[in-house]
Amino acid sequence: MMKNNYIKQKRKDQNPVNHWKIFEGRLVFLLAMVILAVVAYTFILQQAYTKTALKTEIERDISSADAVHKLVNDRLGRKDFNEIKSKADENTELFKNMSTYMNEIRTLNSTRYIYTATRNEDGRLIYVVDGLDPSAGDVRHPGDPIEKEMVPYIEKALSGKTVYSQDIVDTTWGPIFTACYPVTAEDESNEVIGAFCIEMDMQKAYGMVEKTNKLSIVLGCITACILVILCTCGYSVYKKQKENEQKQQKLLQEAARLADSANKAKSTFLFNMSHDIRTPMNAIIGYAELGEKHLKEPTILEDYFEKILLCGKKMLHLIDNILELARIENNQATLDETITDVSKNFDLCIDMFRKPIEEKHQTLKVNKNIRYPYLHMDDARSSEITINILSNAVKYTGEGGNISCTLNQYPGEKEGWSVLELIIADNGIGMSEEFQKHIFESFSQERSSSDSGIEGSGLGMGIVKKLVDLMDGKITVQSKPGAGSTFTITLPLKIANEEERNPKHADGQLNIKKLEGKRVLLVEDNDLNAEIATELLTEEGIMIERAENGVACIDMFNKAKQNYYSLILMDIQMPIMNGYEASRRIRELKDGNKSQIPIVAMTANAFEEDKKMALTSGMNDHVAKPIDMNVLLPTIMKYM
Repeated sequence: MMKNNYIKQKRKDQNPVNHWKIFEGRLVFLLAMVILAVVAYTFILQQAYTKTALKTEIERDISSADAVHKLVNDRLGRKDFNEIKSKADENTELFKNMSTYMNEIRTLNSTRYIYTATRNEDGRLIYVVDGLDPSAGDVRHPGDPIEKEMVPYIEKALSGKTVYSQDIVDTTWGPIFTACYPVTAEDESNEVIGAFCIEMDMQKAYGMVEKTNKLSIVLGCITACILVILCTCGYSVYKKQKENEQKQQKLLQEAARLADSANKAKSTFLFNMSHDIRTPMNAIIGYAELGEKHLKEPTILEDYFEKILLCGKKMLHLIDNILELARIENNQATLDETITDVSKNFDLCIDMFRKPIEEKHQTLKVNKNIRYPYLHMDDARSSEITINILSNAVKYTGEGGNISCTLNQYPGEKEGWSVLELIIADNGIGMSEEFQKHIFESFSQERSSSDSGIEGSGLGMGIVKKLVDLMDGKITVQSKPGAGSTFTITLPLKIANEEERNPKHADGQLNIKKLEGKRVLLVEDNDLNAEIATELLTEEGIMIERAENGVACIDMFNKAKQNYYSLILMDIQMPIMNGYEASRRIRELKDGNKSQIPIVAMTANAFEEDKKMALTSGMNDHVAKPIDMNVLLPTIMKYM
């Protein structure tokens, strides 16, 4: 009986159906465990990747915030917090100057918000100066309360600690990274008088986290399904899925690499901005040093001073263009075309590089084939194109290298037009074929400054391409690593005829004597600027009287007899009363004759909107600083 039971049990154990059920159960359990393990692993991997990416983004933002803080901190003092307390203080020069400065820094660094904060008499945290454009819809005014989510950060800053958000801060205006710094008094007390806060947009990082979280869920489900298929269909399907996963991972890594590259370039932009202004500064310093060695040779000194003056003007144009980069990016830049001596303009650009070329023992060949000496063109922007490309040629060509600059002209397709062709070639380090596809992108560099030993922001060629496009031109590049580079630019430009360019010179020669004995009221708060303007105008026979601000201007003008002053030269940004307000009050005078005196703005506010504001306030004209007598004198003569 026992033997029969043993045989039955053995047969039962050997039943293939039973064995399959046991195997099937174990397989389901194993598959479930594998699925859970894979899903858990995917989730952990996603969390680790997200944490690493977020940490990298925050470290990058901390670096950028510290750079901005370093720029602004020296401008902040006790006065900036004590004298700005409510919306009414927005009309003060102190507020306007700080608001404008912080807005410029915010725009250059692609920062979302920059502002200062403090605690009022009631103990509440309030805004002091918001770095947004005053016309922005979400701008905060002095005295506005700080949002609840930002209170902990500002509290720590006011306690003397620098604080950075270690995660994405979800605010009413979107996800951000924030950094708050204590602002101490400029005296020896080292008292914390306020907080300086920077907020950077984390929408992209927030979106990445959300997208990755959703992707992990989807990826886990897909992986589970694939594992089931792999178990039933075999190794080939499993292998195919693994290949798909690897492909997806490479795409994610490439996207992360591109994003990291772009953000890194923008973060270093402020530190490398000097790339585009060092060339004219080098020429100014070089000619100044040479001038010290030839103090007793007036002819040589005159040549050096002329070149220093011209290089200074070129540098001013470069600075203006850097500040206008955002406008160029948004296709808001315009051309200021004047009748230009093409050969002279080209020679001035070349002269800026003769000293650095000599120092590197390089050979420079210059060729000019000019048919039409004068063209209608924006000489500042065309010069910037030449300067940027020639600067790179000198930098990336080694000791004893060769550089050639050729300027050609051809008849244009339209009558009265010509094609200006600029070719700059060198035998320097050259570029790879792959980098040539990206050379005209902003912030692009094939080699970092630390690898190449050559400083630069990667901004110059991006500006060149945008300027060439703005002028309806074309630019091409040919290059090989180790064999140098050749850039070719063609610009269609209108030819200036004899009648267009001669009258201006004749009028200036004939009418200059009309200025002798005229009295001008110069309104200027800066002593150095006032001295320069007074000396330059006095040499032309003009009598100058100075007012240090708008209030003094109105007082002197009211006390003067009718027709005592022939014209007013008005600065804009001045203490007590600015030039706009002073001009409006003069135009409102009851004396009709005195209220119509010509007023010309003479200011460093040189953008197109500044000119419009000057005219709107009642001024007749606008001249930008630094003073160019070739511009100022003809402008004055129009009204005297």
